[in-house]
Amino acid sequence: MHILKRLQSEGSVKNGSTIVPFKSIKTASMEYNIPEKSLEIMLLEEGLIPERYARNIGTYEVSGQLLLLKSKVMVVGCGGLGGWNVEILARAGVGYLRLVDNDHFVAHNLNRQLLAMESSLQEQKVQAAAKRIKEVNSSVEVDVCPCLFDEKTARRLVEGMDVAIDALDNNRSRRLLFEVCRSKEIPVVHGAIGGFIGQVKVIMPGDPHPFEILGEDVPDKGIEVKLGTPPQTPALIATIQANEAIKLLLKKGEILKDHLLWIDLEHNEWMRLKLS
Repeated sequence: MHILKRLQSEGSVKNGSTIVPFKSIKTASMEYNIPEKSLEIMLLEEGLIPERYARNIGTYEVSGQLLLLKSKVMVVGCGGLGGWNVEILARAGVGYLRLVDNDHFVAHNLNRQLLAMESSLQEQKVQAAAKRIKEVNSSVEVDVCPCLFDEKTARRLVEGMDVAIDALDNNRSRRLLFEVCRSKEIPVVHGAIGGFIGQVKVIMPGDPHPFEILGEDVPDKGIEVKLGTPPQTPALIATIQANEAIKLLLKKGEILKDHLLWIDLEHNEWMRLKLS
């Protein structure tokens, strides 16, 4: 196509690959009325690299970046864990993000939630997340769902997703997420935090989820009720969650399928716990 030849001619060759300038893609998108994501996919399919993703390619490869742009991820909860997940997945170039949260920012969110600003208090978390994504990567499609994740909405919300991110703050909703995603054969990346403690696990379709292993007597809230949630713990745990989601989408590396990664930042202890 003429547009691809034009963009290639505007690119520069580095380490044998043609890098297409960010501004060239923006301009071409407006001139030809083609969504930026569609242009980026077209370029990658021809082995041309959008400048935005140039530093990803050494890790993801061109084929992997293309996979991410064609992928769909749901982030359930846009607070402490969710905000950092949204940030990383958007920068990685995951092409479609569905954001689920019915909450608004309040003052006690300011200590740890990336998207919480003094200027955004009382703003809906999903709206702030969508705004942030567009500021970071306008190629990403955003599906804003300002609703509860409950029995009425769960099946509709998980439909069509490749991966779901558990950034919830209660075990009742987590159990529902695990069960609905299993019925739809969608992997879930679980994360939870409290004080210096955090944990991450991937629940694959067909595998038992943590509540089936630990029993039904698990309380709705965890140690965060007593220990609180300082800023560093959600940032780290969400980073690991986003990394697991990216590996799932790329079908790359070893995922935390059979183990729960348990981290104590106070004592610098990292443990892989076998759940059985």
